[in-house]
Amino acid sequence: MSDKLFKVQVVTPTGVVLDKEVEEIVAPGIMGEFGVLIGHTPMLTFIKPGIFSYLENDRFVKFAVGAGFCEVLKDSVSVLVDEAYRAEDINTSDVQADIQNLERQLAELDQAADPEGFKRISDKLKVARVKSSLTA
Repeated sequence: MSDKLFKVQVVTPTGVVLDKEVEEIVAPGIMGEFGVLIGHTPMLTFIKPGIFSYLENDRFVKFAVGAGFCEVLKDSVSVLVDEAYRAEDINTSDVQADIQNLERQLAELDQAADPEGFKRISDKLKVARVKSSLTA
């Protein structure tokens, strides 16, 4: 392993979506984006729906990710999220249909009567909008 590289894993409930050595990551933390290089101070933090990226061959590879956690160690990063989608795997028309469907579902929900359902649909809508931004 190069002295600049560290291991990163992105895991969802359905399995590992990324497992490789990278030079840098940028993740959507609840207090804003944060970057990690090798030797970063260890930490455990929340991830909010947003764009997760890693540096490979002088370019950032991007994912749309859902909510979760990120554990940073001196020489590795583990990201555990509800969902993760590689930018190149996202279909624009499917995402637009998802956004319309989720917006309709959200409009039909009573937030006071079903706060958990409202939050679940809101989070799915956030991820769908992030996916849409990666296809633009």
